[in-house]
Amino acid sequence: MGRFKYTALDGDNQAQDGVLEAPDRESAAKRLLQQGLRPLEIRRHGRGGFGLFQGLGPQLRFRQEKLNRSDIEFFTNQIGLLLKSGLALDQALRVMKRHSHKPVFQQFVGELEQKIKEGKSFSQALADYPHFSPMYINIVRAGEEGGILPAMLMKIAGYQAAFQELKQYVVSASIYPLFLLGVGFLAIIILLTTILPRFEILFEGMGQQLPGHVVLLMATAKWLGSHPVLTVLGLAGPPLAAWSYCKSEDGKARLDQWSLRIPVLSDFVRHLETTRIFRTIEVLVNNGVHLAAALKIGSGVAGNAEYRRLLNQATRALQEGRRIGERLSAEKLFPELATELLSIGEESGRVGEMCGQIADHFEKELKERIKRLTAMVEPVFILLIAVVAGYVVISMLSVILSINDIAG
Repeated sequence: MGRFKYTALDGDNQAQDGVLEAPDRESAAKRLLQQGLRPLEIRRHGRGGFGLFQGLGPQLRFRQEKLNRSDIEFFTNQIGLLLKSGLALDQALRVMKRHSHKPVFQQFVGELEQKIKEGKSFSQALADYPHFSPMYINIVRAGEEGGILPAMLMKIAGYQAAFQELKQYVVSASIYPLFLLGVGFLAIIILLTTILPRFEILFEGMGQQLPGHVVLLMATAKWLGSHPVLTVLGLAGPPLAAWSYCKSEDGKARLDQWSLRIPVLSDFVRHLETTRIFRTIEVLVNNGVHLAAALKIGSGVAGNAEYRRLLNQATRALQEGRRIGERLSAEKLFPELATELLSIGEESGRVGEMCGQIADHFEKELKERIKRLTAMVEPVFILLIAVVAGYVVISMLSVILSINDIAG
């Protein structure tokens, strides 16, 4: 038995605090419900029968668990399906809680149910959690106001699936080139630190002056083998320092600017941001969110600070009565085709539809560019590795052949 401190609401919706004994949290909650109290919070209190550390393991294990992206996607799909089948919102939440085996997810769903019983709307309850973006909250609010919440939740699920598919496509396309580069780099390090030093004894007894580039190569290999810690720090230090700088505020700002100036990378960034931003605006506008609010939320979706700044300016331009297509085309951050189609959508009153067409087109273009980039990068990495390894091998063979000539 453990002791639990609780906060609960009585029949008059007055909060009450107290302590009770129960085997676990669920039993404590059931006991409170039997007493006519609605539990808001239940936590372990004081020492149990085994001293200070009783219950510490379960608490630590629970604290280590967090809601992740897959949990949110599962929640969206399930709550949408349950509501579509005719269940009330509180019933759907109880069903999800009963059939979940993840404690942190059960607690999350239980808290949502409690907030709704206290009088909050579904969108207001979700807004209390950082896992849900402003776009998510706005679409849910639009669904509540229009009486079509299940359909809106299915729209969000479709958006999440499309966005996750694009992200997985980018990651999957990057894995093989990076793996190839890592294996090749490791092979060169092994060649320099393990194989090359074995030739040193042979070359020392030659009685012949070695070429300068071979002497430098042997000295480098000897130093790398003698100072493994410094070698690791020298190889890993610059990338880690660059990564740390890029995570800082100044580093992020500079990286956002540089990424739009490097020729190949800039096209990739433009297509990715265009797809992400216009897909978000499409979903929001088509589901009843005002264009100004959609632009503001789209600026939060953008990963590059330059795009966030431009979208904020476009939001102000729209509020002043100007066309956003003209404002977005002024700085050439978006492809010209995207801004022209958006202007057509503004003139015809079909902004949501046009944003969807823009997102579809540039998503397809992005995937094609990733394919071409991957096809180009792989042979470049192979060639680079072959040149370095070939240089080492040919240098050693040239010296060995010169030994044979002397011996002959």
